[in-house]
Amino acid sequence: MNGKWLYSLIIIGLLTTAACSNQEPAAETGSEVKKVVLATVKQEQAVKVTELSGTLAPLEEALVSFEVAGRITELTKNEGDTVKAGDVLARLDGSDYSLQVAAASATVQQTGATLAKVNNGAREQEITQARLLVEKATVAYNKAQDDFKRIERLYQEKAISQSEYENAQNYLTVAEKDLQNAQQAFSLVTQGARAEDKELTQASYKQAVVTQEIAASSLAKTQLRAPIDGTIIAKLTTEGSLVGIGSPVYRVGDIRTLKVVLPVPDREIFAWREGETITLDLYGQKRDAKVVKIYPAANQGTGTIGVEVQVANERKDWFAGQVVKAIKTVEGKTGLYIPVEAVISRGQGEAHVFVNQGGKAVKTAVTIGEINNNRLEITSGLKEGDQLVVKGVDRLFDGDPIEAAGGQPQ
Repeated sequence: MNGKWLYSLIIIGLLTTAACSNQEPAAETGSEVKKVVLATVKQEQAVKVTELSGTLAPLEEALVSFEVAGRITELTKNEGDTVKAGDVLARLDGSDYSLQVAAASATVQQTGATLAKVNNGAREQEITQARLLVEKATVAYNKAQDDFKRIERLYQEKAISQSEYENAQNYLTVAEKDLQNAQQAFSLVTQGARAEDKELTQASYKQAVVTQEIAASSLAKTQLRAPIDGTIIAKLTTEGSLVGIGSPVYRVGDIRTLKVVLPVPDREIFAWREGETITLDLYGQKRDAKVVKIYPAANQGTGTIGVEVQVANERKDWFAGQVVKAIKTVEGKTGLYIPVEAVISRGQGEAHVFVNQGGKAVKTAVTIGEINNNRLEITSGLKEGDQLVVKGVDRLFDGDPIEAAGGQPQ
């Protein structure tokens, strides 16, 4: 710690004392014996108590909202109610979503029947019918062919007109086309649908199934369920309200354990460890809390590092949003520590104390180290066992006769 800064602190607190120290020493002969408080200088370990404030928050918290839009028909929970993950918290009017499910189910049935027909092929009756049509067309074609041969001979012999010849020719052509159509129909019935037709029908069926699943999922989402175990912290809407996707309905939090993020100055973060126990104070009520996380970066605006602390709250008698004070005791190095009021400083880097030597106050220059809880570390000028004047120094001059108040040094 900067020495000048320490000395400035001492000057502010001990201005009167410093003024007295500038006076000339009184004559020793016949001087009044002054009552003072003495203390024995000894080695001790520095202890620093750090106090920080933070706001309590639920260990886990969620804003719960619908994934579909609609009108709220029921809100089943109120503030303070305990819920389990999966509990129904609210419901929307699901009429429209139910109709969508019904329509999608009908489409699945229709496309499923078509797919089955394509995959299974024609029935035996349809195959028999197609075969008979081929036979009938074959008979008709053979007859038309015989008739055409006979008409053709008569036409060559000029026994019939050209018109009758052309009619016979056309009849043969039609009979041939009928036979080809019957044969193709019979082939389709016996061989089944083409591969691409089967794939198309199967794709239509899968799409219908997906649409049905989406409709069923949307219907299920008209019931709002708790995502975590916890307590209803706030109800954010009312029955009958129209809500959109993502509109908050409840705030749910786990308050059986609370957490607080403490803003620890970065120069002190070395003294904090994950897993250690500290004390939290809420209006005089103290509880042990555990350090669970030290954040990896400092806040550039405040120069602090977040330290997350968790505290048990099974009775739920501490509340989210309350401000608690964190108390942490840090043990420092061992040295000679004396009260601040025992030191007199001129503000120029010079400091002294009064030591009892044979019943006289002896002015002794000292060097100051760290300041800790209103006690100063003395790095030179004193030794363990010295009898130090800790009260009454403002009335002393070098060489004054002194006597311990109460007769014995502390």
